[in-house]
Amino acid sequence: MEKNKKKILIGSVSGVAAAVLLTGIIVAAVQGSGKAVKVAPVSNMNSGGWSSGSEISDYGTVTTNMNQDIYYDESLTVKEVYVKAGDTVKIGDRLVAYDTTLATMEKEMKQMEIEGIALNRKNIEAELKQLRGTKAVAKGNVAGTNTVVKTSAAGTDTVVNADTGKSRTTASVQRQNMTAREGNTDTGTAGSDQDSTVTDGKETGKPFPEELKGTKIYDKITEESVPYNEDGDGTEEKPYRYLCAPGVTVHAQFMLKVLENREICTFEVVDDKDNPTRILYEWTLDGKNGQIIKPVQPDQPDTPSEPDVPDEPDTPSEPEDPSEPDDPGISDGPTKEELAKEIQEKEERLKELELEQRTAELELKQLKKKVDNAIVTSTVEGTVKSVTDEETARLENTPIISVVGEDGFYVTGRVAETAFDKIKEGMTVTVTSWTSGMTYEATISGVSSSPSTGYSDGNNENLSYYPFTAVIHGDAELSNGDGVNLSIDDLSSQDEDEIYLEQMFVREDGNQYYVYKKGDNGKLKKQYVEVGKNVSGSLEIVSGLSLDDEIAFPYGRDVREGAKTKSTDTLYDYK
Repeated sequence: MEKNKKKILIGSVSGVAAAVLLTGIIVAAVQGSGKAVKVAPVSNMNSGGWSSGSEISDYGTVTTNMNQDIYYDESLTVKEVYVKAGDTVKIGDRLVAYDTTLATMEKEMKQMEIEGIALNRKNIEAELKQLRGTKAVAKGNVAGTNTVVKTSAAGTDTVVNADTGKSRTTASVQRQNMTAREGNTDTGTAGSDQDSTVTDGKETGKPFPEELKGTKIYDKITEESVPYNEDGDGTEEKPYRYLCAPGVTVHAQFMLKVLENREICTFEVVDDKDNPTRILYEWTLDGKNGQIIKPVQPDQPDTPSEPDVPDEPDTPSEPEDPSEPDDPGISDGPTKEELAKEIQEKEERLKELELEQRTAELELKQLKKKVDNAIVTSTVEGTVKSVTDEETARLENTPIISVVGEDGFYVTGRVAETAFDKIKEGMTVTVTSWTSGMTYEATISGVSSSPSTGYSDGNNENLSYYPFTAVIHGDAELSNGDGVNLSIDDLSSQDEDEIYLEQMFVREDGNQYYVYKKGDNGKLKKQYVEVGKNVSGSLEIVSGLSLDDEIAFPYGRDVREGAKTKSTDTLYDYK
């Protein structure tokens, strides 16, 4: 417990100290004078997530009259109720059992949503790699003032002149395309104005059909959603078809309608809602059998085989006017500014997708808990106050079951989303009273599947916390509303080799992160690192740095690769 208390004390002052410290560091850095840059051991700068070495909130609240209310959930259908009003229940007694068919289907769809987002990320990463390998041309050397460059992940750079409407593919790109065709018959042809979406060198899905352009693309499928195929009748031969954006969600009421009507619906996921160029994959909701048919990539359209002729040229473009020969000093390609803008747009989209995937993965964890906890048990010892039928509970927003707890000591705590799937009923919580300093053991009796509204640890606003209830058995010197310190052994232990650096010591370069460290030659070196969790404003360094390395504050006119370094114990006394 001494270790936890020490971290809490540091965390309580870190906000003010960091603000004052950061100001001092920035002023000193700006006033750089060419002197050696100070570096300090990573082991001394390792914050370890200062406000807490734990994945639960450090503090909780004591309640002496805990109640338990079970509300209507549209993705769960009540299968059986085990209690009636007036019954006495103990912790762990069964209250209600759910049919989890809808929740299971929702879980499977959420998994596919995550796979779809990951696929989209992979496509954009491939496009970024292609863009970063593209050589920019000087602004004055661009062929024509209205040249538009289309870059695809397949490596096909088609240059189109807006004045003439003619397109040409540069010789270097032609060579890339020939190589691509030799190694992969699915890759797009040179000079094609249909960009290719590629993962691991293979084309994904199929081109978006021209006849579907302008068709509504859904990011949410509800009861009001309309299939695009007018001849669809919901049968296996003619399923209802919907165009969907990456990360599409399907409402439970829609699924319920499909199950009741025994319909079959197919969802085709495109690469971009606003400007679709490909259908990445499709999956089917089978209402007859109550199952999800896993996603498949659509069949590639038939393409004529190429004649087996040695050194066959690429698909010919329009012959160029011989009276207008190319100026050998003029190059086709994007300017540095155009390239930088496109790279920035791709990087921003990649960050958006990373956030979408993180959110979807958390929602998947919640759905797994719903499916795994088909039977809800009592988290308190008390009396069943009321039992209401599902429809009434839904319309009136009242609990299906309400249990009033008897006098006792219950503790409400919160677990971070990063440990949501780790915390389990029956785990032991160590509870320390702020008033008396006495320590007690409590047992977790329930974990909410909904995050606390408006709660934050004060440092990381993007981290959600989920309430849990623990019961203290026996007498305790506690009162209603008392504050307590909480710790759980399985969640509060921290690997001694873990590295967390405050964000001000880590810089971003697009979607990459780096620090400045002392190199083997004693000079400053730019070191790229892989980051993980963000805990209370500190970034987890997964790879690229060790505790024995020495790092610098990465701002200021003196900070550059090759600069001299001067070792010090810490950077927090930077002057």
